[in-house]
Amino acid sequence: MVPKKFVKYGGIKFENNVPVEEINDFVKGLPPEKKDSLFEVVKELDSAGLITLDASELTTVDLDTIDWQR
Repeated sequence: MVPKKFVKYGGIKFENNVPVEEINDFVKGLPPEKKDSLFEVVKELDSAGLITLDASELTTVDLDTIDWQR
């Protein structure tokens, strides 16, 4: 099983359903208006079935900068 990855600033975990190369090719082929934001790209990847979002593990806390946020 491929380990879950984390969209650090998006706050939601996801799993790849296809190899990274296929995801990269898909993103390269998106029209510019679908690449305006990370949200748009993730939405397109999810809609195409290339990734699966895991909304059960949603967070808005960036643990790498928690000390800086105090």
